[in-house]
Amino acid sequence: MDLTKAIGHYRATEAGAAWVEWGLTRGKHLSRTTKATWRARYCAAINYGSEVRGISIPQIAPIKRDTRISTAYLSKEDQEKLIAAYADYARPIAITLCFQGIRSGEAIRLDWRYVDFERRSIFIHRSKNGQQRSVPMHPRVFSALHTLWMERGQPKEGTVFLNYFGKPFANRAEGSGGGNPLLRPHNVACKAAGIKDFTPHSWRHHWASWMVMSGCDLFTLMRLGGWSNLSMVQRYAAVSSDHMKEAILRLS
Repeated sequence: MDLTKAIGHYRATEAGAAWVEWGLTRGKHLSRTTKATWRARYCAAINYGSEVRGISIPQIAPIKRDTRISTAYLSKEDQEKLIAAYADYARPIAITLCFQGIRSGEAIRLDWRYVDFERRSIFIHRSKNGQQRSVPMHPRVFSALHTLWMERGQPKEGTVFLNYFGKPFANRAEGSGGGNPLLRPHNVACKAAGIKDFTPHSWRHHWASWMVMSGCDLFTLMRLGGWSNLSMVQRYAAVSSDHMKEAILRLS
């Protein structure tokens, strides 16, 4: 377990200090949601251990609320600027995140077995919530992946997206510890494009926002994006005042 390896040398009574150290080191670049997940597991283990050993339950620092305002979505101009700023090896995965809305972990795990060029679809065989789904392939994703497939010699299986060294990205994107492996190439691209407060996961929000602004209903968005219920996509119902204005003006 990542926590045990990182702070297992601490005593149980020092669990609070151990958590602080982990947050400043291994957990430093994790999202607030991911750190909250680790904290919940950590607290459960500490509470159980404290009860068994008959010691007072140590205080574990809460996850600080992120008060920064993240960019919900990019303009089309900034979208293209950012995609162009990615390194050649990372651009195909950026295009996929932008136009398919899949999670970083789903993209990293994508295998050529699940890319169907004949039907122009991508099968997500393993997702964060355990639900499988098949999604139509956007034309730009089709072009990027087909080009990559041809360059690789038309493989029948194997990891689709490879890192700078030609190896599969470390599968840490959805909470297994260590931070999102796409963060480095993404941050380099954002800096080059002058884009701020936009993380790899923001591509998913960007995609969902533009899907709604393009006329996609929330139920279809939920199914395409692999969300488990409609409440999770309600926030995209009012992504743009301009979009809502255009909608009301179409009423005759």
